[in-house]
Amino acid sequence: MPSRGKRAWFQYAQTASAAQSILPIYALLFHMQCARSMYIVLISWLALRTGGDVTSVGKVLICWQVLALTVGPFAGHLIDRTRRRRAFAAGEMIHASGVAVLGLIVWAYGPQPTPLAVLYATASFVSLGSLLSYPSSQALLQRAGATALMRAVSRGILAGQAGNIVGAAIGGLCLAALSMTACLLVCAGFSLVAATLTSLVNDNDDLGARSHGAHGRDLAQGLSQTLANPHIRISGCALILAFASAHASNALLAAFTRFDLNLSSETYGFLAAMYSGGGVLGSVVLSALFNRTSEGLLIAVGTVFLAAATAGFSSAHTPIEALFWQGAIGLSFTIVRAGCDVTILKTVPTRMVGRVRSNIDAAIGVAAVAVYLLPTLLHGFAARDMFVGLSVAFACGSGLILWLQWRAAKADLPQPSGDSKVISPSPSCVRPRD
Repeated sequence: MPSRGKRAWFQYAQTASAAQSILPIYALLFHMQCARSMYIVLISWLALRTGGDVTSVGKVLICWQVLALTVGPFAGHLIDRTRRRRAFAAGEMIHASGVAVLGLIVWAYGPQPTPLAVLYATASFVSLGSLLSYPSSQALLQRAGATALMRAVSRGILAGQAGNIVGAAIGGLCLAALSMTACLLVCAGFSLVAATLTSLVNDNDDLGARSHGAHGRDLAQGLSQTLANPHIRISGCALILAFASAHASNALLAAFTRFDLNLSSETYGFLAAMYSGGGVLGSVVLSALFNRTSEGLLIAVGTVFLAAATAGFSSAHTPIEALFWQGAIGLSFTIVRAGCDVTILKTVPTRMVGRVRSNIDAAIGVAAVAVYLLPTLLHGFAARDMFVGLSVAFACGSGLILWLQWRAAKADLPQPSGDSKVISPSPSCVRPRD
């Protein structure tokens, strides 16, 4: 009995120590998402003011997706070879520098509109920081351990969604009260705080991969891990749908608010924040039910709900309706993302998280590019019509994911055999361990 009590106390101490070690990571996620959300609100409104139509917003926001597709996989390889907190700090410093430079350029042009070419260039530079920050923060969450991973991921999403709310709300209020230069400098400040907070993260167990082999081999291993495992494929497809919804909100919400609902910039900020409001609700619920919910169920329910909520938002005609359905879309996004993040972090070895996440982000980038090109390809269509089309696409995508889950579950079932030998599972269905 004494030895059993000692083991229980040791396990409790380990769990408490792990929980305490990731508390600073939640603060990093909050400030990182504050900066991202506020930046999207500001750059969208600035592009809309400069270009005069919704296509300008998509052309600026597409820069991040192009870089995620072309540079992202190489950035993931770099993250896996370095300390994650240092990669995160470098990404946030790059993000802050790009936003601050854009603020100074806007100040230099004064009342004249800032050229779209300047917005493209600064958006590309800012996006380089995001390519380092996001996969690094995900890899840091993995230190929570398998038993507490759902709770850690849910709380991490909660911190990020809270940051989205604060950042979007502050962005809308700043647009109404301050100059664009002041707004951009405030946004850069959030990234600087996130970079500074990395000093609170324990660096002892954050060594990354120690491999010094060929870079091409490491990249091939990351790609193989992303494509070969059915659980990763399902999570990747679900994340593509979820982030396509988020990017659709980024690309179309400003025009939907201004032209379809005839609302002000301040209301636009609150609409953008409501997306994360639903995410906060979902994060709180998932954090409470972390040990009672399977990742596969979250993915299935979340993708179906995402399609239904997008269809509801496309039918909104009043601010109350728009706020409600934006919250529903944010809730579905959180459900999908929590299930996918937990699946990936449980499945992927620690030293390959950066590569796998960057490869999935590259695939997300392909879908996002298509979303951001919608206003250009469908010039003359209202933002409401585009949301209707996206809801149909999300419904088809959710059906595909349900079918993939059914196939994976069927493959995981033990195969009948006439002899007494133990049949080992297929290598593609075994979750690798570090």
